[in-house]
Amino acid sequence: MSSRAVSGAICAARRGYALEPQGRKLTGCRSQRSTFWSTPSPCSSSSSSSVAFSAAPTLKFEFSAEAASSARGQGPLALFSRLVELGQLQDDSEQRRVLEYLNAVFFGASKRTARGLYLYGSVGCGKTMSMDLFYSAVKDLSGLRVVRKHFHDFLHDVQLDLHRLKRDKDCPSHALHPVERVGARIADSTDVLCFDEFAITTIQDCVLLMPLFSALFRRGVTVVATSNRAPEDLYSDGLNRHVYMPPFLDTLAQYCKVLELKSSTDYRMVHYENSADAGVFCWPPSRSFVDKWFEATGGQGVLGARVDIAYGRSLDVPQLSSCGRVARFSFEDLCRKELSADDYLTISRQFHTILLDDVPCLSVDEHNEARRFTTLIDSCYEHHVKLICSMACPPDELLAGLVGLRDLSLAAVGKGVAGCGDGDSSSSSSGVLQAISRIKTSLADRKASPLMRSEASAAEATMDSDFALEVLSGEVQRVREHGTQDMQIWSQGGEASKGRAPPQVSKSWDDRRRISAFTWESQDPTSEQQSIKGVFAAAVASLKESGFAVERAISRLREMQTETFQENHKLKHLCK
Repeated sequence: MSSRAVSGAICAARRGYALEPQGRKLTGCRSQRSTFWSTPSPCSSSSSSSVAFSAAPTLKFEFSAEAASSARGQGPLALFSRLVELGQLQDDSEQRRVLEYLNAVFFGASKRTARGLYLYGSVGCGKTMSMDLFYSAVKDLSGLRVVRKHFHDFLHDVQLDLHRLKRDKDCPSHALHPVERVGARIADSTDVLCFDEFAITTIQDCVLLMPLFSALFRRGVTVVATSNRAPEDLYSDGLNRHVYMPPFLDTLAQYCKVLELKSSTDYRMVHYENSADAGVFCWPPSRSFVDKWFEATGGQGVLGARVDIAYGRSLDVPQLSSCGRVARFSFEDLCRKELSADDYLTISRQFHTILLDDVPCLSVDEHNEARRFTTLIDSCYEHHVKLICSMACPPDELLAGLVGLRDLSLAAVGKGVAGCGDGDSSSSSSGVLQAISRIKTSLADRKASPLMRSEASAAEATMDSDFALEVLSGEVQRVREHGTQDMQIWSQGGEASKGRAPPQVSKSWDDRRRISAFTWESQDPTSEQQSIKGVFAAAVASLKESGFAVERAISRLREMQTETFQENHKLKHLCK
């Protein structure tokens, strides 16, 4: 169990939390949320049907009224300097450098001439604080419509709006693409759009980027975003990345300055080491620990309730408070079932406190469960939901076995299986399914020999050129000696194929045709064997993304168990 006594933590919670009336009914989104923009249904008035885009609380940290008042209208850098003078923030030269750029965005936004900013850096380096300072300064500018959202929340709401457009079948045809229509309507009510945690993890989101942001940028919307990844690393090795990402990255570079925050200080770790334990996590598992917290936060509850989650589905809640705002689940309920980020988003919008029993230490074998757990942590963190957990081990160790995934590469995992014609006896999915066993072997090998990481990086650089030749290297050499005539015939590009039916051929010629087909397909990015390779690479990329998510989740778990975090985030809304 954690070093802080449970009873002391609960007593502190009772003293500091603003209490809500007993028996308050669940009404959907929490009362402190605000509607940032509404997009009317395309075939009805806004009064009858509208798409409300709501977000998490927009400030992660609350600044003193004195500092905010004295720096009003002077930009984020002046606010930062005032907070340093008051001793509320630590001076940081790297953060000042970033705030100078944000200052330029601040003054340019008021004149509608600002170029946006894409800010990236490592976990805990101060990106969120920089965004808080900028948003605190810019939101008070007269006549400027400013929206701040977590990037996944934003894409989730865009997807819902697209779904409504598709559902409204009576709508007249429109010249704009549906994604551009959504972007245009957002731009009509927004001048500055601020994103936290800009990240692309699925092909669905990747496809949206170019038309959506083109519509925003063309209509003069200033975008300011934070991310853990540099733009060129977004959706790295993802399926069909080469088709959709390059145009978007060119557009992003045109409208936004790309800047890395290189602070050497991990501020989350500083808060963790210098703040008292709030007593919200315990290990080893203890049901009595969670029982006491449930009584303190929710009072007497009901058993066997159901709540709505994304897209018209519902989820069993083993224990729900009488006010409907505190829910208790097991790890099995939330992380071993097939739930998505949209489901966790919906859950975090319904509850202000989530209690979780029996969280195990996770390994690479449980990468799916780990990905769901990290997504739940992110959603709770961004939406200021109090997370209380009973764990099998300390928070730092829960996900430690998966941190190495962030350094994963195709060269380290091994090359996928690619075939040619009816000689391919392996299904395309078999190579993907073998990835996990290869990953475990790779991680174990790298722990045993640190030199293998640099060797794997060197091997990865030559992998693409060697991949297509590995299966039939000897036969490909025969084709090279024979010449290009067979390749031209196979691709229907040679003179011998024009105006003629395919000839009756010998076994040796047919063998050459097969190898020619393989060689030709290996050069065609749309061919089957390249598609198989792409799926395999995308699977490995998804696992690598899980490694980044794990690193972020560990950092956030450290911060979420501190009293400083709870005070800053005002997790003060118990039911009794």
